[in-house]
Amino acid sequence: MAEITQLGYQGIRDYIEANWNFIELKDNLGAPIVRLSTADPRVTWTHSAGAQTLELSIVVTGSDAEVTLPKTFAGSAIYTSAEATEAVTATESFSPFEMTMAEDQITVRHRIEVPQV
Repeated sequence: MAEITQLGYQGIRDYIEANWNFIELKDNLGAPIVRLSTADPRVTWTHSAGAQTLELSIVVTGSDAEVTLPKTFAGSAIYTSAEATEAVTATESFSPFEMTMAEDQITVRHRIEVPQV
C-alpha cells in the first residue's frame, strides 16, 4: 500500500478549500442556527497558504437576519452545499456562547487538519 505524499496532501487541502464551502453554527442541542457559504462576506478561509491546518472562519452578530435572539451557540460543522444533510467534518464543539443582544458578536474558527496527526 502506497503512502500519500506531501504533494498529495496539498491536493486534498486544495480540494477541500474549493469544495467544502459552507459552515453551520449549531446550538447547545446540536440544532442548526445558521449556515453560510464562503460567498458571504462573513465567512472566509483564514489559514496561511499551504498550511496543514485549514481554517474556515465565520462572524455572526445578533443583528443578522438569520439569528433569532436569544440563541446559544456551541458548535460548528462544514458542509459541501446549503442543502447537504450530512456534514463533511465532525461537529467542532466550543464553550457555549449566549447571544442576547443585537450588539453581540461571535467569531468561530473551524479547523480541519490534513493529515490529522
